[in-house]
Amino acid sequence: MTRYDRCGRPRCDHSSAVPAKGGSAGRPVLTLIRGSDVDGVPVELSTLTRTPMPTDVRGAIVTPVQGTLMATWMPLRGPSRIPQGRVLLTWTPADEGRTDVTARLGLAGAQVLLAVWPGLRGDWSGVVRPTVAEVTELHAALRLATVVLDRLTD
Repeated sequence: MTRYDRCGRPRCDHSSAVPAKGGSAGRPVLTLIRGSDVDGVPVELSTLTRTPMPTDVRGAIVTPVQGTLMATWMPLRGPSRIPQGRVLLTWTPADEGRTDVTARLGLAGAQVLLAVWPGLRGDWSGVVRPTVAEVTELHAALRLATVVLDRLTD
């Protein structure tokens, strides 16, 4: 996740795990999905697209990284709030081997429905990638513009 310092410059924040409120101490709100390595690197969304979501997750937080979507599960037991500027994908099986995919965007005060793709087949990560990438980049640009505007008006 990219964060911006007080001058509006991007700085890297590798901490994707935040302790859950009221839950077990040290249990992360966002947990890495099966098959990811222990260094905290999410796995490619395309590895998950052909199987149903596990029953104990709310969906997958996705991040565009060099043209691919990297995914991290968002458990049901954690807070329901989608991190600001991040996209939560959920998918459910539909008829005849198809999958219905929904994307929600986390904003400062709410989460909004971003898109719905009904009846996708096979590896559908390429279908949702352009929308997810464009929205996350637009959100980052608007956040940066807001920081710069705030600095100019202070």
